Amino acid sequence: MPFSSTVGRLVRVFAASLLAAVLAAPLAAAEAPAFRRGINFELWQTWTGRDAFLAPGYDRSNFPDWSKAVPDERLAALRRQGFDFVRLNVDPSPFFWEDLETERLLDGVMRATKRLLAADFRVIVDLHLVPETSDRPQGLHWVLGTGGMRVGEGFSRHLGLVRTVANRLKTLPGDRVALELLNEPDQDWNSHLALTDRWPGQLAALYGAARRVAPDLALVLSGARGGGVEGLLRLDPSRFSGDERVIWSVHAYEPMALTHAGLPWETGPAHFLPGMPFPAAKIDAAARTAILADAKARIDAEIADPQARAAMETEVAAHLDKYVAASASAATIEAEFAKVADWAKVHGIPPRRILLGEFGGYGPGMAPGVRAEVVGIARRAAEKAGFAWAIYTAELTRPNHSFGIVDDPATLRVEAGMARALGLK
Repeated sequence: MPFSSTVGRLVRVFAASLLAAVLAAPLAAAEAPAFRRGINFELWQTWTGRDAFLAPGYDRSNFPDWSKAVPDERLAALRRQGFDFVRLNVDPSPFFWEDLETERLLDGVMRATKRLLAADFRVIVDLHLVPETSDRPQGLHWVLGTGGMRVGEGFSRHLGLVRTVANRLKTLPGDRVALELLNEPDQDWNSHLALTDRWPGQLAALYGAARRVAPDLALVLSGARGGGVEGLLRLDPSRFSGDERVIWSVHAYEPMALTHAGLPWETGPAHFLPGMPFPAAKIDAAARTAILADAKARIDAEIADPQARAAMETEVAAHLDKYVAASASAATIEAEFAKVADWAKVHGIPPRRILLGEFGGYGPGMAPGVRAEVVGIARRAAEKAGFAWAIYTAELTRPNHSFGIVDDPATLRVEAGMARALGLK
């Protein structure tokens, strides 16, 4: 082989090796944004199906749909109460529906983000997929291949959306903005061995899609199984260990029997058990009898079929007994946060890069004072561990609605008991 060819080959090999080393090296960008005390902005103010959204008269420039209902002065008032960041829930599904102006929707997300930045918030843009319904196709199951669906077009489309959004967000201040790739991944519930889990591969693909276009953008990642503690502990984060711009999110709603009691859109036993006592040790034999009698009256009022009524009564009793057996208390809530802290320590992840992305409770279904008590326990446990947190949710235009904590939409004033529980001004 001629000398010149040999030199040329060595140069090419060296260049290729250098490029591979650069791609494999940890990112040299600054640390992730310093999120501390946050609040979620809910997905929709008025839940909208695909046909209504695609109708000629629908104002798609009002996306997210709180944008034209909440003026800047209200955002500033919310900031003054002590929140320093907003987890901006954005529904990806409309981006997958037909005949939409994708850029117009992205422009709306960017405008909303810039308004929040101008109000002195940091912002996490959260791609908040939820399970699809008949009037809202192309949702969480379609993307992840869960709920009996297969991974295919949906996941590819979401990868493309992640790239597009990341490419837009990278133009904003890197110390104040992050992108959450997918909310509460509903994956691996039936996987008994971590080796058979599907989510780690999907997460790596989503991460790669964002990183290829936005090397320095802060990214929020989570575990499977709904993004809760169990899913995070199951995940090995070592493949992301060199990236100081990764934030790990976990959602904590335990005890679910309490925080999700009375949900009107659920049909399980928790639907018939609003107002549960806390801690669970308060439920003695007399209290159990009274709770089950109240639940039976609710079941009788809603379920006509005698066999279905009897079956639900059995489920409700088992649900209540499970709550009592779990000894739900401040100690059990704090233990969940200790598990996350241990996971982070084992994997060399500093507490500042752990985010409690959602916690809270369904207000109408919780006994007076109990929601604030449980939220206060969780908030203090998160802060003690050094984690950031974001309460779920504001309910920007509907006072005291659902999981919302705002009791005056005109000023975005947080309800007094919840403000104390969150340590706000």
